[in-house]
Order: sequence, then C-alpha cells, then structure tokens
Amino acid sequence: MAVGTTRAKRKLGRHVRPILERTGLKTTEVAKLVKTSRDTVDRLVSGAHLPRYPTFLAIMMIIKATPEEFAEGIALWERADKDAVVIEHAATLPPNYLRFRMDEGEAAGERTLDQQLIPGLLQLGGYAEALCHRAQAMTFGTGWTEKAANERLSRQELLSRESEPLQLHALIDEAALHRAVGGRDLMAEQLTHLLCVGEQNNVTLRVLPFGAGAYGAHFGALTLLDYPEPDEPLSVYIEGHDGVRAVEDERAVGVLTAAWDDAAQLALSPERTAKLIREVRDTRYA
Repeated sequence: MAVGTTRAKRKLGRHVRPILERTGLKTTEVAKLVKTSRDTVDRLVSGAHLPRYPTFLAIMMIIKATPEEFAEGIALWERADKDAVVIEHAATLPPNYLRFRMDEGEAAGERTLDQQLIPGLLQLGGYAEALCHRAQAMTFGTGWTEKAANERLSRQELLSRESEPLQLHALIDEAALHRAVGGRDLMAEQLTHLLCVGEQNNVTLRVLPFGAGAYGAHFGALTLLDYPEPDEPLSVYIEGHDGVRAVEDERAVGVLTAAWDDAAQLALSPERTAKLIREVRDTRYA
C-alpha cells in the first residue's frame, strides 16, 4: 500500500468525489457500510491516502460507480499504488517537503520566484549545507547538514534526466546574489554555477534587479509546477518559517500565479541577467 500524498492519489480523489456526492451519502455512512473508518474514506476523497484495494473496490460499489467510472477508478488506484518518483533520504524529509519533491519529480515545468536565496534547484552542495547549518533544527532536525548537499544534487538530476528534462524558469531577486551564504569564495563558485546552468536549453534564469522596485506580494520562495497532462491543475508551493507547504485554495493559487507573472514582467532578460551575475561575482566576490 502506498503512503504519503502523490499527484495520482489526488487525481483518484477528484474522480471519487463527484460519484460520492451524486449518491447523497455521507462519508460516515459509506464507512459504516464498507466496515472501515470514516478517516479512510475522507482521506481517499481528499487524495491524502490510498486505501487497500479490497476496501477501495467496496467503496466504489457502495457509491454505485458506473462500469466506466469503476474501470477508470481501478486504473487510477493502480497508478497511485506505484510511487514512480524515487526520493533520496525520503524517510528523513518532512511530510510537506516530501510531497513537494514527489510533485516536482512528476512535473514537466517549474517556475520559481526567490526573493532572498538562490533557488534549491540551482544551489551548490556547499551553499545548501551553509543554509542548513543555521536552519536544520527548525526544519529537518539535527544531523541534516551532512545530507543537505546530496539531497540537492539528487534533486537537480531532474534538470538533466534523459527523458524530458524539467523545464525551469527561475526568477531570482538581485538581493540573493549579494547575500554571501557560506562566504565569499563559495558565493563566487555559486554565481559561476548559475552562469553555467543558465546556458542549458531547458533552463531560463532571470534576475529581478533592485531597480525593479516592488513586485507582486512579498512572501517566501514560490514554486509553480506544471504537468504534462493538459487537464492536470498546476501545483503551487510557498516556503515560510515552517518549511514548504502546498497552496490548495483556488483564489490563493490565482493570486500567487499572478504574482509570478508580475515579477516576470520586471525581470531582466537571460542575457542581461548573465551580465549582472558576472558583474556581482567579479566585483563583490573577487
């Protein structure tokens, strides 16, 4: 039985929900008829949990799914039962961050907006270690600093995977270039790394210069994940003091998507971005 929250489980939940609503039954009533817990039914519908196969079949029978709905539901259950995304150090990751990593692993495109730091997909191992040295107790717990570099490197394999590498469009505030995480030498290496990665065909790197002034709403790092299926809604994640979390509210998703679009209007072109990164590296960290 698969655990955690994956995109496939959420899709299965969206499939089951209207069938359940059509019957007029409450989840407590379904649970009683199936002889399972209400929590099992609620979490199936919300996409947070995949019940055992016999339980799932019983639920579909109780809510009187049509043969077509039954067949599609079984296909979705089988897909959700297979975690295709392999996450290194998964057992040590906070649940919200693990969900993000699993969604990111299935995404075709990623748009990011970082107002203070270099985005995770572009961080050197030393940069990640320097960040975790300060914040590990609040997010990942003690002992994470030693694993941070490997976790970042594993995540960055998405940009070079053989089958359809992730398309990244990263917006980075100029402030992140001047924040000397890990010291001058490390930042010089980090900015050189940005220049190299920015030359990849699947990576678009753009800086929001100080002269752009205010843009959008101010929050932690923002990530928008787009999927290959045209009917699959994008996933939105923001990062705060308590780590990364998914944004489920449709209105909030609209606001944050508009914030990214607003920032993109003000960002420098990739060519001017590369020039600015070189200038900061060669003057501030030389």
